[in-house]
Amino acid sequence: MAKFDSATVVQRKLRAEFGINTPGLTCVKDEFERFCETEETTDKISDALKDKPQSSVRSVAADCYIPPTTAHRIMTEYLALKPYKAQFVQQLYEEDLQDRAEMYKTLISMLEDSHMQENLFFSDEATFYVSGLVSKHNIRYWSETNPHVTIETVMNSPKLNVWCAMSK
Repeated sequence: MAKFDSATVVQRKLRAEFGINTPGLTCVKDEFERFCETEETTDKISDALKDKPQSSVRSVAADCYIPPTTAHRIMTEYLALKPYKAQFVQQLYEEDLQDRAEMYKTLISMLEDSHMQENLFFSDEATFYVSGLVSKHNIRYWSETNPHVTIETVMNSPKLNVWCAMSK
């Protein structure tokens, strides 16, 4: 409608091209207003994500005073952003390489022993940090291309591990 002077002109152009079944005047006005509103909202979301690309959809929606579904639609469709997970890595030192090589040799010899295979355990663990570090599964970086973000964590920070194992 910005190209034309009024909603009536837009309606006449639509009627000339598509026939009688064209949207009414109020519908044309509402769509134009919604389009302008989407442009403004897109700019708000873009600005919010420039400051903090690791923001969640809910926090962006709250900052822009819009529903989360609208924020997600604008982030993915209009801004062409994708959520990427951050990779958490532990800081490695030179002496760690030797320890890893020794563990590899130990595990290979254990797996080759048939008696040891009967006593093989599968386990998993969850770590709860005393410092309040949040679960890494919920951290996303919104970007057009993969930023390959890595976050180095402190190895010896106080934490509690919960461990579970299964065997034959």
